Amino acid sequence: MNGLQAAVQAAEDAAVAVRTYVPGYPITDLAQALACQISVNEKVALEIALGASATGLRSLVVVKQVGMNILADPLVISATHGIGSGLVVLVGDDLGPRGSQAEMDSRFYGPLSELPLLDPRSPGLLHAALLEGYTLSEWLRIPVIVRVTSRLLAAGERYLPSRPLPVTGQRFEMDNWELTAKGRHQRHHDRIMAFAQEASESSPLNHVEIIGSIGIIASGFPASLAQGLGVSLLAPGYSYPLPDRLLRRFIDGHRLILVAEEPEPFLESMLSANPKIRGKLTGHLPRGELERSDIIRALEKLDGRPDKMPQTYQSAAERGYQGVCPECPFRAIFSALAKVDVPVAGDAGCSIRATRPPFSSADVVYGLGSSAGVASGFAGKGIALMGDFALAHSGLAGLINAVWQRRDLLAVVLKNDVAAMTGFQEAPDLSAVLEALLPTRFLDLPAYEEEVEAAIREELARRGPSVLVACGRCTKRVDGRQK
Repeated sequence: MNGLQAAVQAAEDAAVAVRTYVPGYPITDLAQALACQISVNEKVALEIALGASATGLRSLVVVKQVGMNILADPLVISATHGIGSGLVVLVGDDLGPRGSQAEMDSRFYGPLSELPLLDPRSPGLLHAALLEGYTLSEWLRIPVIVRVTSRLLAAGERYLPSRPLPVTGQRFEMDNWELTAKGRHQRHHDRIMAFAQEASESSPLNHVEIIGSIGIIASGFPASLAQGLGVSLLAPGYSYPLPDRLLRRFIDGHRLILVAEEPEPFLESMLSANPKIRGKLTGHLPRGELERSDIIRALEKLDGRPDKMPQTYQSAAERGYQGVCPECPFRAIFSALAKVDVPVAGDAGCSIRATRPPFSSADVVYGLGSSAGVASGFAGKGIALMGDFALAHSGLAGLINAVWQRRDLLAVVLKNDVAAMTGFQEAPDLSAVLEALLPTRFLDLPAYEEEVEAAIREELARRGPSVLVACGRCTKRVDGRQK
């Protein structure tokens, strides 16, 4: 059984009734195996789960690391607002990153949101962490975050027996409104997080091995890499709140401690005041994803100063740049945009593949759904290039703002009715919304590049905001799936 299968079994054991997600690496396959329902963005996905929880249904939200930025608003509020039945946010960190614009460490959302965050090291403990997450969520009436990585989801484990978790059906308690926001925050610290602290100290997810005077404190999957190296090992089940007493005893009992974690020095930064601590901040371990060889090499240099490793920066050529597909119906759009001398804000999606030669169509790409807002800030009239899923995700808000403030921009929407970069999930058709909102022109693809360029130039000559909807069908798509 791998980590993906362990998560699916845990959701069944916990009788999770409502399951939402937004696709992206490394959680798309996991979310589909969990039979999650897609949402237009992560904020909406969490809000659906909060509504389900408030009315007595256990819920699960599955997102990738950058999606945590989108759902942060309701997540932070939910900590002191309270919930009903258990709610778990299962977040997948893209280390590398392999399919994201940024490498992030979701563990920072534990202290930011003031919610428990569990960081299991193996598939078996992922199953246990999800069940503990629902138990803790219902005990404390708060959401719980569980973090995974692609290697944890792929890792193998022996067969895990089913452990059904009885359903409580508990609902949101209205007496929460007897306290002010300040009062709820005071109670959250004095009671709820105090209980969470005790849960982290006594959790069966914690793992301790004592061997000699050197120790490793490892979080998540690196704890599996650190086993069997002939030194002591502490793998806390919680990254937040940390089991402080357990950590203190472990550190006090050893001469030197290596903190093995990825991608950022999250635990190490909290422990770095102790002179025994070594890790990424001291140069003993590299930033980002770790290998077992990195830990072995760090242990060999633990007593001294580590050798300064030469910095190498991964290039697109070295990685193996995936450009625009040869049969892509939108190639004429990318070629035409490269010939139009105005700034172009791209969007995370297929258009990001056209940022490099031979097209170099987009100048900046700040995130999914960002192009309309970014183009609204250009010094002169520019173009917002987005896919139809990006439009639904959060791009529509930027267009509404452009209409409201009479921003001078052209939005080019690549309409293929799917989220093509993440698995060909269906995208909502917002054509009628666009037509009601601002001047909208449709262009069927494939078309000659000259025709496409002329359409773009004509729309750029129009004053104020407008939309050019380029309609095409991805050649890799077959009945909503990839060939």
